Amino acid sequence: MLMMYLMFFMGFVAVWVAGQISAEIQAALGMVHQCTLLLMVVAMSVSSGATAAVSQSLGALKTERAQRYVGTTVMGCLLLGCLVSLGGWLFSDAILALLLVPENIRPQTNVMWEISMLGLPWQYLYAATGVVFRATRQVLPPLWVAVAVCVVNLLGCLGFGLGWFGFPALGYEGLIWATVGANALGAVCNCLLLLHSGYLTCRTLPTPRWLRAGLPYLFKVAIPAGAAQIVWQSGYMALFVLVASLPTDSVNALAGLTAGLRVEALLFLPGMAFNMSVAVLVGNCLGAGKPDEAKRIALGMVTVAALTMSLAAACLWPFRQEVASLLSQETGTQAQIVSYLSYNLLSTPFSIASTVMGGVMTGAGATKYNLMIFGGTFWFVRLPSGWLLGHVLWGTASGIFAAMLFSQILQTGIMLYVVLYRNWTDHALKKHKQAPPAISTKHY
Repeated sequence: MLMMYLMFFMGFVAVWVAGQISAEIQAALGMVHQCTLLLMVVAMSVSSGATAAVSQSLGALKTERAQRYVGTTVMGCLLLGCLVSLGGWLFSDAILALLLVPENIRPQTNVMWEISMLGLPWQYLYAATGVVFRATRQVLPPLWVAVAVCVVNLLGCLGFGLGWFGFPALGYEGLIWATVGANALGAVCNCLLLLHSGYLTCRTLPTPRWLRAGLPYLFKVAIPAGAAQIVWQSGYMALFVLVASLPTDSVNALAGLTAGLRVEALLFLPGMAFNMSVAVLVGNCLGAGKPDEAKRIALGMVTVAALTMSLAAACLWPFRQEVASLLSQETGTQAQIVSYLSYNLLSTPFSIASTVMGGVMTGAGATKYNLMIFGGTFWFVRLPSGWLLGHVLWGTASGIFAAMLFSQILQTGIMLYVVLYRNWTDHALKKHKQAPPAISTKHY
């Protein structure tokens, strides 16, 4: 959870610095960030497979198998990050045209996009190694790395973005380069720590024979998880397009959506911490052949997460205007931030509960449920109702924000039914009969 708050702080600083420059830069940053998340789906899908495979292997005391999955995940994500980055660079014009980026922010968006593509392989590697640490229950080393990354990002954004501390003020270009440099630092440090822990060595890299046996389960989990991420992140891109194409005040609405998402991250990222934790714990239980304990942990984590973050949302509710004033100097953008927060703070119990239940499915290897439920409610409920309310009936961004609340309620109800009544525990790795290898691994 501390790592998630550090991630929130990094994003919050970037949006704040962009808001100090102009509303146009804030809107452009939101478009680039959301599209970059869409390109991260490959890393996220592989990471979902790694979480299930590594945590279940350790639960079954199959340490060597876990090490092989770690090597496969890290090397595979680095290669995939380079390929996706190259594709994003080559087709940048087509991608930005597809997003319907407003013409007055198109030049800034294009520069931000090109710089982000140079840093995408580092972002892939940093994300993959972070997942590996969580799956192996080593939580302190990556926390210290995250602290260093956060400090470097803070100094870079304020220094190169606004010219603080005697640095040259490079504006939005300096802002993006600071993020790229921070991700590169995190990736290098995490890899060094994995080498030190023994999980990432030449001896544990997968052989072709092992890959033929181990990759099928990784793909079984990763493919639906990747499809779910594609559906989800592309849905958010469509949401940005809906806001960008509003008949009035689209730039302020885009800036408000960007800033509102960052504030919502104050609640959502701790929910993701619960998501990641429950995935590892459920995976350990299923690997050890304890499905009843896995269900008990799942329901307990969902309840605690929803109650805790709902209380935090209630504390934040009276200060929506103050938060909006902090993030933007534009009156129109501030009004859009307040509108976004009004609807999405109300959705906190539902969004957090469904997020944690998604982690339950990841740990069990039952990612097909995430694909069907998250994807279905987003594309068949949130986007159509957002278009109807935002473009036809209300004509403002508030209609789109209201549709987000309704879809979260429906999504949570369906996920809860699956957790309570479907056989999601049957998707775990088959238990092996051979004795576990005698390999010593240090855990933190």
